Parts: sequence; structure tokens; C-alpha cells
Amino acid sequence: MPFVPDFTTPFRYRLNPCLAEVIPRARRWMRASDLVDDAHMLEYEMARIPELMAAAYPRASADDLLLSCDLMGVMFTLEDEDCGSNPRHTVAGIAARCKAMIQVMDGAAPGTDDPVVLAFEHAWLRLCEGMSDAWIARHRGNWKDFLDNHYAWEPVVVEERGMPTLEDYLGERAYSSGMYVLYDWSERFSADRAEIPQAALDDPRLATLHRDCIHTVIAINDPHSLEREMRRSDPVPNLVKVLMHHEHLTVEQSVERSKKMLADAIEEYLEVEFDYLAHWWRSDLSPRQMGAVEQRLRDLRNWTSSNCHWHYIVPRYDHVARDPERDRPGLPTRHPGLLGEGA
Repeated sequence: MPFVPDFTTPFRYRLNPCLAEVIPRARRWMRASDLVDDAHMLEYEMARIPELMAAAYPRASADDLLLSCDLMGVMFTLEDEDCGSNPRHTVAGIAARCKAMIQVMDGAAPGTDDPVVLAFEHAWLRLCEGMSDAWIARHRGNWKDFLDNHYAWEPVVVEERGMPTLEDYLGERAYSSGMYVLYDWSERFSADRAEIPQAALDDPRLATLHRDCIHTVIAINDPHSLEREMRRSDPVPNLVKVLMHHEHLTVEQSVERSKKMLADAIEEYLEVEFDYLAHWWRSDLSPRQMGAVEQRLRDLRNWTSSNCHWHYIVPRYDHVARDPERDRPGLPTRHPGLLGEGA
């Protein structure tokens, strides 16, 4: 197993003080929304979504933190039901589900009794409260990119087009990760819901910062998830598998490349962040607008540190032992079928 315990980031890790209150509320919402049943609740609990979101948005209110968990619960269900070697739906079924979710965002009725679509509709209406039409349109576009990728690329790309190149993989993985959706939440989950002005959003330096944050997420997640994906015969590509295929690297060499990718992304992030902030500090933005810009950058850092720490506490990938103080008994901490047996 290519788990490497020395992925690190220089950014502060802190948890939202509302976490303890939100954990049981998030579980109840998942069950009430029929996104999980008794058979799948354990898998959801092992994913520790509230901890991930509490570190990503440490200043969010309890209700906003819950909303982030609910939305991530929808993403979690999409990932677990639609990907892997035994998806619950055909590609056509996945596409129909995603198109129904897009229809919901356009203000139409869901047209389905799919619990994922109905849960998303409930969360979407809460998410849009108090936000401008411009923010909602931008956020709808980012959700659409994520959902289009979910059925049109992720489950079928290797079978239909072969292993993607590194460039193509990183480009598509940026959407499959959902990070562009999550970036918008920095405005929605701020205390005053201040929105970033369009000029600051259009600054190409912010696009670089977004890309660097995504690269840290990929570089950390893919080596951790490789064994699980190999054991489940997941058809989706993975950074390690892409490097092994196209550059003829070993697993260990591919993990080292992932670590370098993480370091390079953080180095560039720190340099560009300084220039971006310095420029907008000298601009004529109002204090409220500048606060929204600064909050976006704090949350980019928060996402990097949260994602890194989450991989050390989540038993989802099997190399983390179950925590008896948090996790219900019954989930094995190791499984047969390691990478070497199935590669």
C-alpha cells in the first residue's frame, strides 16, 4: 500500500467549534433524506464528513456547517453509488440523475423520486438564501460542470478513451473533485455573506490559486485512495495509475511524484497569493468586498489543511484504524486484495 505518512502542508489546521453539535444533526439529515440506510450508515460515518467540513469552514455558523455537511453528503452518495466496480446505476441512469439535479437548479420540478435529487433540491434552496442572482448563476454553473463530469467523464473515460494523459487527468479531475463548487461556499458560509467582486474573480492569479489548491487535493487524495480503488476494481483513473501508465513509474516513484506535486503547488500558491492580495489591497474595493476576497484565500488554505489532516483520521481508506471513541464497531481495518495482488 503506497500510504505515505509525511504529506504535510504549512497551513494552520483548526476545527469549527460547532462540530460536536453538527455531527448528530448531519447523520439525522442523511437518514431522513434516505441517502443512507442501516446498511450504509457505517460507511457514511467512517467518511467523517463533518470533520472535513469543520476544518474547511472553521468560522461557519452551526446551521451553515450543517448545510455544508448535507451538500457534501449528496456528493458522498453520488461517489459511492455511481462509481466503483459495481455501481448501482448505469451510465444512462447516472446521467438522468445529474440532469435532474441541473433541472432543480433551473427552478423546475425534480421530475423524479430519486432521493439524491430530492435531497439536493432541499439543500439547494437553503444554499441560495440571501445570495445574489449573480452568485447563484455562477454557483449553478460550477455545479453543472461537476455533474456533467460525473457522468460524462469519470465512470467511462478509461473504458472509452484509455488512460488519460497527465494534463487531461488534472484538467478533468479539477471538476470531478467538486472543488469549484466548494470554493463558492466561502462567500455563502461567511458571517455577512459578502461576495467577491467580479474583477477579483476574473483575476488570472485567482485561477492559479484555485488550481494550486486542487493540485494539493489530488496529490494527497489519490495515493491514499489507490488501494481502495484497486480492491474495488474502480474504473475511474487515479494520479498514481496515470503516472505508472504513461511514465512507466513504480507505485513508490509515483507517490514521490505526488509529493513533489504537492510541494510545488504550495510553493506557487504562496508566491501568487502575496501578489494577488497586494494588488487588491491597493485597489478601491470596499472593506466588505476586500473581506470576501480575504475569506476566499483563508478557505483555500483551510481546504488544503483540512484535506491533508482528514486523510490521517478517516478509516475510509483502510490504512487508518477505527477510532473506538468515534466509530461504531464492525468495520474491518484491513481487507484482502492489496495492490500487489490485483495489479
